Amino acid sequence: MSIRHWDTNLKVRLLGEAFVQIAFWMVFPFLAIYFAETMGITTASALLMLSQVIAVVCGLFGGFFADHFGRRRMMLLAIGGEAMGYGIFALASHPAIDSAMFGFIGFTIASLFSNIYQPAAQAMVADVVEPKNRSYVFSIFYMMTNIAVVVGPIIGAIFFTNHRFWLLVIVTCGAIFLFLLLYFFSRETIPDREAATSKSLSFKQVVKGQFADYRVIFTDRVLLLFILAGILVSQTFMQLDLFIPIHITETVDEANLLSLGNLIVSLSATELFGFVVALNGGIVALCTVLVTKWMMTYREKYVFAGSSILYGISILLMGLFPYPWMYIVSIIIFSLAELMTVGIAQNFVSVIAPKHQRAMYFSAAQLRFSIGRVLAPLSITLTGLIGSRETTYILAVVAFLSAGIYLLMYRLYAKNEMKEVSI
Repeated sequence: MSIRHWDTNLKVRLLGEAFVQIAFWMVFPFLAIYFAETMGITTASALLMLSQVIAVVCGLFGGFFADHFGRRRMMLLAIGGEAMGYGIFALASHPAIDSAMFGFIGFTIASLFSNIYQPAAQAMVADVVEPKNRSYVFSIFYMMTNIAVVVGPIIGAIFFTNHRFWLLVIVTCGAIFLFLLLYFFSRETIPDREAATSKSLSFKQVVKGQFADYRVIFTDRVLLLFILAGILVSQTFMQLDLFIPIHITETVDEANLLSLGNLIVSLSATELFGFVVALNGGIVALCTVLVTKWMMTYREKYVFAGSSILYGISILLMGLFPYPWMYIVSIIIFSLAELMTVGIAQNFVSVIAPKHQRAMYFSAAQLRFSIGRVLAPLSITLTGLIGSRETTYILAVVAFLSAGIYLLMYRLYAKNEMKEVSI
């Protein structure tokens, strides 16, 4: 399914979100450093964790609203809120004000509206794309995000320190640009059009309806196993900027990557980690669509389980053979594991979700990442207690356990499908 055949909503979003993502990644990687330097490490860490908790809760509300009031309406509200948040952050970064706390408030507002945007955006893809093409479409958006992850920080590294105000102005303009594209060129896609035009509800009714709907969702054992497996496997892929740099630093003094006569290319442990991250980003940016098409030829349950197994193998190799070239081999396996489920995971959620609850299912599915982010730093604690090599063994076992849960999930899913057919 080529992009020229896409629904207009998706073409508009791909263009606008590409600009927003590149602008966002010019700033985001440097925020932890900025807040730590201006507010102190302890305060910055606590506030950033608080902002993410608020964002996750708001994301769950975003799914409820998108299913009851419409995808387009919530996306417009969310991107407008993001523009406001980044505008506040930009204003706080102006030399005349220069307030880190004021900037943090703006960042928190932008983060919570971003989490409101995502469930509606993912549900919109499921609304307008046939199931056989959804994995491919999701993979294109994922590839676009990863290109932004590569390009944005390069620009940000040059300008963030001395031109933070203007970078944040660009991010704000990007959000406004996407808002205008959605406002003038998008249409509502919610299957139940009456829900999108329903009467306003009181806050009490919204909260009551939210809990009632999510209570029903969390009785879906297939979804629960999907979230559980995702939380476990996230303990490997979220280590790229947590445990892995520590492990490389502890096990590598200097890496000789190339030796031809008098030509010797040597990297420090820090430089080797930078190379590993760049290699992962390059593979993801270049191979997302190719690997997604390849994986669509296999049964989904083996793709999910295989991805978890490859994650486990990559981490295990880092522990068993902590040598420079093995880190490179491991990150190639790691990157393949990452790409195997791109698009396929989101498509699976869209398949198991009832049409009138798609956005809420996407919100619930995001818990595998939000809970995973909370648990992932435990690897650093384990490293201090038992050592980095031993920690790799535990992470590998957790990934292998995730593969087993995915297979169990598909067995239960198949049983449910058979029951529905018999009925």
